[in-house]
Amino acid sequence: QADVFGAFSYSDRVQYYVIVPLPLAPVTSIGETYLPLSSVDSVYDQIIADAAQAASLLPAKSAQEAGRATSGSAKTLLGNVYMVLKDYGSAESVLKEVVNSGEYSLLSDYASVFDPANKNNSESVFEVQFLEGSEGYASNFIYAMLPQPISAAEVTTLMGNYGVAPSNIQAISVEAFNVPTPDIIAAYEPGDKRKTASIGYATAGGITYPFVLKYLHPHLNFGITNDNWPVYRYAEVLLSLAEALNEQGKSSEAFTYLNQVRERAGLEDITSGEDLQDVIMNERRVELAFENKRWTDLVRTGKAVEVITAYGQRVKADPAAYYYPAGYAPVPASFTNIQLTFPLPASEALLSPYF
Repeated sequence: QADVFGAFSYSDRVQYYVIVPLPLAPVTSIGETYLPLSSVDSVYDQIIADAAQAASLLPAKSAQEAGRATSGSAKTLLGNVYMVLKDYGSAESVLKEVVNSGEYSLLSDYASVFDPANKNNSESVFEVQFLEGSEGYASNFIYAMLPQPISAAEVTTLMGNYGVAPSNIQAISVEAFNVPTPDIIAAYEPGDKRKTASIGYATAGGITYPFVLKYLHPHLNFGITNDNWPVYRYAEVLLSLAEALNEQGKSSEAFTYLNQVRERAGLEDITSGEDLQDVIMNERRVELAFENKRWTDLVRTGKAVEVITAYGQRVKADPAAYYYPAGYAPVPASFTNIQLTFPLPASEALLSPYF
């Protein structure tokens, strides 16, 4: 796949860790895997080179087997990297190639985008493929997004609407990820169709909590689902292009792409406003909610510390509103030392002399 997956992997690594080793050739021994940490610039240069090569070598979506990388997915990755680097002119150019390719279009119904019956649909630029069944290719991430601890009876009540056989349903008490906060719930404008498609409610421990509904679809067995994971969608291409244009002072053109996404959500067009950047960022927040885009958006726009600090203040002021049980609250030091990157893994540091 012209190393598009290597480019994608390193785009994640450099955003989450900043400095990483950069192997460029196959290794034949453990010792050859120990590499010095590369500069950020050299990692981005390699990502751009690999993604650009992939974009030139891979077929278009219409000529590619469903689920495999395409020139469009490579160009979308390239556009995302340019956005991180604030090279908005290059981002505009490559994202317009995706838009003008004629290979992609928004589905009319937001909820349908995530339905396994519509895998690799016209809006899908790239998604991780899963297959329900006993072969070991199934997904199960929705189960980690349910409010927990949740009893078997409560799971049965919820899953009864989705065809899951009650005989194999179990209680869950691990850790719930991506639980919708009051903040994301309030971020949707009145009448936004994406809200009811994205957020549902379930009872856990006798209390009703919100959960991520957009990945819950009919499946036969507990913990074995058919849902793919969205990596890049055409809606993100449109919003990234709108942002790239706005950052270059081309706001009148940016509205065209922003409003395509808003119209699908049942919202009115936006045709003016001095805070268009904030509007686009909030549109990304609700359009791409629970798709693992929010943190990297906050970091690349320089808003992470500001937003998370304010969020922490709200949580501390009213822990119950953020699902803390009575008598529990965040420790005082919470949200006071916000790190923008992960430390390099200790398990790796034990093996390498370079970090």
